[in-house]
Amino acid sequence: MAALRWQSAVDFGVLAVAIFLLLRWSLEARALRLALSILILRLGALLTDQLGLLITSWVLDAAAVIALLVLMVAFQPELRRAVMRLDWPGRAAHERQLPVLAALSAAAFELARVRCGALLVLVQDDSVAELVTGGVPIAARVSPELLQAIFRKDSPIHDGAVVVDGDQLTRAGAILPLTQRRVPDEYGTRHRAGLGLSERSDANVIVVSEERGEVTLMREGRGEPMRDADALVSALKTEPAADSRKPGQRRQAMRLTGTVVAASLALAALVWGMTFLLPGKSVRVQTVPVEFTNVPTGLAIQAQSVDSLQVWLRGTDFILGSVNLADLVARCDLSHAHGGVNVVHLNASVFDTPPGIRVEGLAPHELRVTLAGQ
Repeated sequence: MAALRWQSAVDFGVLAVAIFLLLRWSLEARALRLALSILILRLGALLTDQLGLLITSWVLDAAAVIALLVLMVAFQPELRRAVMRLDWPGRAAHERQLPVLAALSAAAFELARVRCGALLVLVQDDSVAELVTGGVPIAARVSPELLQAIFRKDSPIHDGAVVVDGDQLTRAGAILPLTQRRVPDEYGTRHRAGLGLSERSDANVIVVSEERGEVTLMREGRGEPMRDADALVSALKTEPAADSRKPGQRRQAMRLTGTVVAASLALAALVWGMTFLLPGKSVRVQTVPVEFTNVPTGLAIQAQSVDSLQVWLRGTDFILGSVNLADLVARCDLSHAHGGVNVVHLNASVFDTPPGIRVEGLAPHELRVTLAGQ
């Protein structure tokens, strides 16, 4: 019955939520295979430890740690963005983004005024790392002057896109995927590239036309002309409504979420089961005090044969070392007791052991308690 404790339900729920958040983030960051590899390596380490394959368990544990370090290093920008999304309150993060939006808008319309083409990518929740190729890595704060300098005709990196992540300009001269859809005749290569990226991610792409001196915001596969910098800032501040997505996209998103939830529950069940349900190899002897419950009204305990029991507990070293066994109590039910000497037979049911710990034996197997009227 130990597995039905409320603590067990909370542990399973927390584990499932943690795995769900990891899988959802890894999908957004396109790191799903690496995240699944970490979980599989950890499951393998738990299983091989149960089978007594100590060296194999150590190797799998070490591989899981190395994979986790690779995940943290290789996807550092995505992790930073995920942490920033947890910022509280949300208005503070929004207000910090306003200077970036203002800088992008000012640069776009100044470039449009002098008929200098440009392509500005503002990363949102989805990673664009696997969609954007080429270019030069840059680590600099966004400013109108820097953006205008990059897109000058004599700049060696003007013929491409700049990528802005948060308040940092991370890449310049990047190549974006072109849309395969039919586009308006006035759209050039920059517009096709902006549409192509907006179709494959939630990024906002600002396109500055060299021929017409116009600024267009590409979002969710659609282009929206901007009349001035204030209108562009307002559009960038406004999140697209969820209902604006096509029915097929909504259904696909719902199916994907359902798949992630099911996978999270399945993986949580595997991890929880291998951790708590498989028998451990370690046995610990614990002295446990005796506690009597449901003492009949009008009777009091006059004497008892023992005050404590010796109990042999089996589990893994991890679980035995993680729980406080000093809190373990043997609870004896006296609801059917009577005045005089009562013999109470003892078994594993008198212990409320945590998940993963099993009672192997106890001594003594019975005790005598004497009840008398008060």
